[in-house]
Amino acid sequence: MSGFFGTVRVPFDLFGPVHLATIGALAAVGICLIRAGLATDERGRRRLRMALCLAILFLLLGRHVWKAAMGLWAVQNDIPLHLCAIMAWVTVFGLWARHPRALRLMYFLGVAGAVQALLTPDAEFGAVHFTFFESAGSHGAVVIAGVWAVMVEGYRPTARDPWIAFGLLNLYAAVVFPVNRLLGANYLYLIDKPPVPTILDYFPGWPWYIPLLEPLAIGLFLLLWLPFRNPAAD
Repeated sequence: MSGFFGTVRVPFDLFGPVHLATIGALAAVGICLIRAGLATDERGRRRLRMALCLAILFLLLGRHVWKAAMGLWAVQNDIPLHLCAIMAWVTVFGLWARHPRALRLMYFLGVAGAVQALLTPDAEFGAVHFTFFESAGSHGAVVIAGVWAVMVEGYRPTARDPWIAFGLLNLYAAVVFPVNRLLGANYLYLIDKPPVPTILDYFPGWPWYIPLLEPLAIGLFLLLWLPFRNPAAD
């Protein structure tokens, strides 16, 4: 079956017109949403948060429904154990509860992970397909929500927060690794590199790329903290 909801796999044009236009559209939506959040009162911000929550839920559930309908849903691929998948659910909770710990995860793990997925998406069915737009929309919403946490909700990262996020990421990986072995899965890409072009293509094979990801991860977290660094505290 071909078409927008079909199952025919076609090559994905990385940074092609559709990919770049989608990233640009998501950036525009994010800017407008955050500007609206800053300009409105608490009642208006609550409506915007709930709209973002519902958008994430709609996209996530839509993907599961589509994969189940096409007979493609599999425990090895579709349990929400990938970083961006689990962060989508954390983001929904964080937007609803606005708990400081959830806001921290939304900013560090959500933004760092989802930006990578937007730049190198797993678009196995091509660019003009439901799954590409679902993936771009859900990952884009996670990035927007992470920026919302600091721009609108007032979360301010401390010098400890990047290291806390780094520790939690490693703890999560330690939990997911045996699950991968049990299920024959590759969540967090701890067993093999992603099937699409990513920065990992420049790294050595398994398992050597895993320890090399550690400085990359903490580097991204520190980069996200840098705008909030207080020189007077040094």
